[in-house]
Amino acid sequence: MTTLLISCYKDKADIETLTTVSFRNDVVPIVTSGSCGCHNNGVLSTAVQFSHLDTIFFPTILARVANFKNMVEDSTKHPGGGGIQFSPNQKLVIQNWIAQGAKDDGGGCIVSGAVTYNNNILPIYNTTCKSSTCHGTVSVALTYSKMVSDKDILTAMMNSGGATGHLGPVLSLNSCTTKTILAWIAQGQPQ
Repeated sequence: MTTLLISCYKDKADIETLTTVSFRNDVVPIVTSGSCGCHNNGVLSTAVQFSHLDTIFFPTILARVANFKNMVEDSTKHPGGGGIQFSPNQKLVIQNWIAQGAKDDGGGCIVSGAVTYNNNILPIYNTTCKSSTCHGTVSVALTYSKMVSDKDILTAMMNSGGATGHLGPVLSLNSCTTKTILAWIAQGQPQ
């Protein structure tokens, strides 16, 4: 019966095509649970955070494609030491995603229109940067003037998703934060 169905099927191309691996639906769940627990615990440490609570840091995960490639080939190649044990299926998903170009298949946010410090940047600061252990208490408050004068530092931080530029620990910034701040900088940092 199988032979008969295959030989009669007229459009073989869709059978032969490799299923596309979704970064958002297939890869992200692997690296935000189980094997990658240290990257998802919300604790400031040397482990770069991939997620915290309901926030997934997509640019931070995407920036580590080479690390994932190395770890699926050899579990001892975790940059932080120790071995990471992906299941055979998880390895296959990550390998296929990389073979397909390691692309992000959507999500994030679209930033359009005027972006101002008061309307867009200050709310990000109040929810992301200002806390009992960060800016505004222990570290320097990020006032409008401070953020304008630190434009080069902000640009480096946003372009790396928080991996470089921050004077404190490595950050994991989500794509909406980075896109919004980069748009504000590109618009001349209006107040």
